[in-house]
Amino acid sequence: MSEIGPVSFNAVDRPLAGQGILPRLPALAIPSTRTPDVTRYRRSAATALVVLLTTVAMAGCGGDAASPTASAGATPSPGENGGTPVTDLSAIGCATEDPTGVGELTGTWEGNDSGVYYIRQVGDCVWWFGTEVVDIEAGATGQAGFANVAAGRMVGTQIDLEWADVPLGNILNGGGLTFVFDVAADTLTLTAQRGDGLPFGGTVLTRIQPEASPDASPSAPASP
Repeated sequence: MSEIGPVSFNAVDRPLAGQGILPRLPALAIPSTRTPDVTRYRRSAATALVVLLTTVAMAGCGGDAASPTASAGATPSPGENGGTPVTDLSAIGCATEDPTGVGELTGTWEGNDSGVYYIRQVGDCVWWFGTEVVDIEAGATGQAGFANVAAGRMVGTQIDLEWADVPLGNILNGGGLTFVFDVAADTLTLTAQRGDGLPFGGTVLTRIQPEASPDASPSAPASP
């Protein structure tokens, strides 16, 4: 018997799938022709875009966030309370309520420190200006001798004060003082000092001028 040659199912050499004999097979993956440099460039561009969008989003949220420098317990400035002082000004409240008031300590007192003290009392509030500078040169600082101011309150015969030197004189010091008023002797005697400054020199003040007259002329108003 003669051998049968190979049977050809595609006599015209056309693809079998094209003739509907075999199903179309999925195409094989074609190797990428992109170079590594192109791939790295596109990845870098994508990364930069993500960073940019993140920055914009954070900036948009910043309007609602509290400032990192803001302090919840910050003390408001005087203007934020409609002119009401945020500092305790009770030590000078007496003069605000009674600007022409005159108390029993008002007058001129001589200290045993060679100084002269000009004291004003209104209600239970007390102020003084004391100095040993004799010939005061207006506007000059550091003149020979001390010059100080004090403010405080009087309860009964006890006066508690805070004092500080001012640059009219050539001494700078300050602290707290307690004096006791001797009505019979008309003297103020230092009984206590507070603070780390040098000791206060005037331990006894003696009145040398009587109380100022209640009819004393008030200060002239400030010029506009």
